[in-house]
Amino acid sequence: MTGDGGRMAEPPGNPPTTWSALFAGGREGANAKEFLTLVTPSALKNVNLPEREAGSLCEMLSVALVLCDPTEGRALAEPLSRLAGPALQQVSEDFDDLRPEEVVNVLSFVNAQECAGVVEGLLARAPVEAWLEALMKARRTLHEELAYRCGLVALALGTPELAARFVGGGKLSQDFTPGQTFGFNVQGFVRYLAAARLRKAPAQDVRPAWETFVEAFPLKSAASTLEWKDLFWAARAYFVGVEGRPVARVGEALHAQVKPA
Repeated sequence: MTGDGGRMAEPPGNPPTTWSALFAGGREGANAKEFLTLVTPSALKNVNLPEREAGSLCEMLSVALVLCDPTEGRALAEPLSRLAGPALQQVSEDFDDLRPEEVVNVLSFVNAQECAGVVEGLLARAPVEAWLEALMKARRTLHEELAYRCGLVALALGTPELAARFVGGGKLSQDFTPGQTFGFNVQGFVRYLAAARLRKAPAQDVRPAWETFVEAFPLKSAASTLEWKDLFWAARAYFVGVEGRPVARVGEALHAQVKPA
């Protein structure tokens, strides 16, 4: 038994499925810090970031920003900020030759850094909506997790109708019911936040859906149906798009929400 409300401890070797277990065990945060410390020097020398390292870098950086102290997370993100602009420029130059996963990995890499406050405004200045529209044309070739990730990207960057198209389910309804929750239903969550953005719903009406999404994340992550980069896109969609917080404060707001008291 643990002190976590009488819950059983996570079996050895199994990924943690609760926030309490993630923080209590400490393994995921420590592994992310170790990975970033080892890989960052070589990444800074790598001119082919989108093809090679953006996916693993943004995933480990996202883990560190959530599970580590915000000051420590920003310190890990800061050196990688030098790669953000060049990575987006490479996507712009090589878009037609990149796989959809590579494009979204670079966007996620930059998003994590913007949410940490070490870079600012790069995604807003890039033609991200045009890239997403191009990916939408290939929607049928995307696996479900990637299509849903594209939906979260579109939602976070202020194009709710495009977000709904990525996750499917038809045209967005004009109806919006405050206080709904969606458990493990990512499609329902994305469509709900998209409708909330269109209706300019107040944060208190949307917060239950967001809190339920966050609570379910560790289990979804353990099942490999959501990744940490997805959590950061969802956090940006909620904290910035609904609550109106600065992008640079998303990382610390997310950390504060999930860290056990």
